[in-house]
Amino acid sequence: MDTPPQQDVYEDSGRDDVAPFIPAGARSVLEVGCGRGGFGRTLRARLGPHARLVAIEAVAAQAAVARHDHGFDEVIDGYYPEALASGSERFDAIFFIDVLEHVLDPWSLLRHAKGDLAPGGRVVAAIPSIQYAPVVRQLLRGRWDYADTGTLDRTHLRFFTRDTMIEMFMGAGYVVERCEGVNSVWDGEWPQRSLRRRLFLRFMPQGEWLHFVVVAHV
Repeated sequence: MDTPPQQDVYEDSGRDDVAPFIPAGARSVLEVGCGRGGFGRTLRARLGPHARLVAIEAVAAQAAVARHDHGFDEVIDGYYPEALASGSERFDAIFFIDVLEHVLDPWSLLRHAKGDLAPGGRVVAAIPSIQYAPVVRQLLRGRWDYADTGTLDRTHLRFFTRDTMIEMFMGAGYVVERCEGVNSVWDGEWPQRSLRRRLFLRFMPQGEWLHFVVVAHV
């Protein structure tokens, strides 16, 4: 997988925003790019003690943290798909949480993931939206300022709107079941609902959401 140099700054987050999209009854799960493993605890709490939870993480220090008390049965060092033994296992759900935007060719990655899905399996991806209102407002002011985290994270290689996320999955051969916004700007960067901000979002409603979560099957 072609990737940029990795950062180890991402927090150990349980990603409660993604929890409602975990496929009920999944018995085998792969998380690609698990970071420090916070989502593993969420998966274990949702799916119970008998689900098999596997993760892949390219940053060795983060993988080491994820191995301990984060709910995973196995954490593999390396990049997906190379680190996963070919044909070794099929998964009911594969998660890409804030991962696809870091990859040079996420389209190929999604095409490959189809072969790692069990029959009826789902891919779930949380992807930041470049249409997020604070980013658009910044651009309208002539600015595109990279940061250490967030939508304009300096390690992001690809940028998507909701529509282009759906097109990416469809182009890779998936049927998109859901593509829903999470992490509202009203709960984050714009806690004050001024008239100007409300008018801004009236004409660009997708700008409310920091992320969209895509659920798709083959």
